[in-house]
Amino acid sequence: MADHDFKFVDGLSRRNLVKSAGVLGAAIAGSQLQVSAQDASPEASPAEVAAPTVYEPKGPQVEKLLFWTRSSPDSSLNEWNALEAATKRYTELTGTPVELQTVVDADFRNNLSLAAPSGDGPDVFGPVAHDWLGELALQEIALPTTDLVGMEDVAQSTLDAATYEGNLYGYPLFSESLLLFRNTDLVPEAPSTWDELVQMATDITDGDVYGFAFPVLEQYYEGAFFHAAGSYIFKNNDGTLDFNDIGLNNEGGVQAAKWLRDMFNQQMPPMPEDMIDRPNAGGVVDALQEGGMLGMTIAGPWREPAVRDAGINYAFSKLPTAPNGEQLQPFSGIQVVCANAFGEQQEAALDLVNFLGSVEGVTLMFEGFNKAPVHGSMRDQAIEVSPTLAVVMEQVDSAVPMPNIPQMAQVWSPWGDAMDGIILNNSSDEEVQELLDNAVEQIKTNIAAN
Repeated sequence: MADHDFKFVDGLSRRNLVKSAGVLGAAIAGSQLQVSAQDASPEASPAEVAAPTVYEPKGPQVEKLLFWTRSSPDSSLNEWNALEAATKRYTELTGTPVELQTVVDADFRNNLSLAAPSGDGPDVFGPVAHDWLGELALQEIALPTTDLVGMEDVAQSTLDAATYEGNLYGYPLFSESLLLFRNTDLVPEAPSTWDELVQMATDITDGDVYGFAFPVLEQYYEGAFFHAAGSYIFKNNDGTLDFNDIGLNNEGGVQAAKWLRDMFNQQMPPMPEDMIDRPNAGGVVDALQEGGMLGMTIAGPWREPAVRDAGINYAFSKLPTAPNGEQLQPFSGIQVVCANAFGEQQEAALDLVNFLGSVEGVTLMFEGFNKAPVHGSMRDQAIEVSPTLAVVMEQVDSAVPMPNIPQMAQVWSPWGDAMDGIILNNSSDEEVQELLDNAVEQIKTNIAAN
């Protein structure tokens, strides 16, 4: 299947780029959509709404609802404009004004933890990452949600990501995931298997130009290989994560660790030495990519603006199969909007949450956020707005939601230390098992202590 050209310049808007049904069908079937670095429209108006279930106001009209967001008119104008459009529409429908207030990302959770119980917090907040929800539920800050419009249009795995101990703690809006991100001048066609990726990358690598690179020591990237091998962090029992059942050291986890060990140490494919420089690996990848010296990497759509601005012709595709032939399964993230359980206007706050999560609400926002909507009925709208979002939606279907339980905080350091030892020391097969066993024991000890 040949790539299809889509031309952009600055801005995140991509309306009306795909018009014919034939191109839409090819875009979905091909799972690899190509983007030229030149020529785009900065227009940012929403696509047409085609809601399967229409929002109807249920909450009381109140004097004002306060909405905390990490988006800002200074640093993320498109997101801010999208929120303004959605909240103004809510005011038109209900008569309730909504005040948007920016709280910077670095301070958001701490400020929310302090302000909400004291009565100084917002009525509604978001979008926030779904893996915050376990902590917010334990602190009794996020209000459980019920009677939401359009839930039948959202995948169960997405709802599970926003669920903690049986309660849904917000309305999922958008999804995101790691993808294969390639320079189409160097790699015109996407590899579908790991063997193909290795061969393509090896053929391209020459001097300062590399065919493939990614931060090998970062668990966020390593997760795709662990999941493909049959490993897991916490066992998922019908949507409930069991923190007593940790699978990082099972047979699949050992296999994934060996893949990553050999990938770097045997240079299959060749990668820069900097990929094991944990603090700087990401910056090196970015510089190579923006300099036109990197054929492929594992990255998310958040890298799109910088690469486009650098004048690089690029494409996103689904990640190829793993060395064992199974689909690579990266972590996925779900963006959720929540109501404050300490708020005094909870009924009205839940009504706003309900509107923002409805197809109408998401349609007003997803283009500005440049994130894939979770509503299945919006797939064609997403493809029209951005070819990248089409690939994200397909990749998310096989991705693994980041664990949302608080115990996840105890996983990163032991898992990371084990993988550092395995890759940096080129550990033997026996040492791989031992290091992962030790990591799991440390995780269990940390969970018990905290």
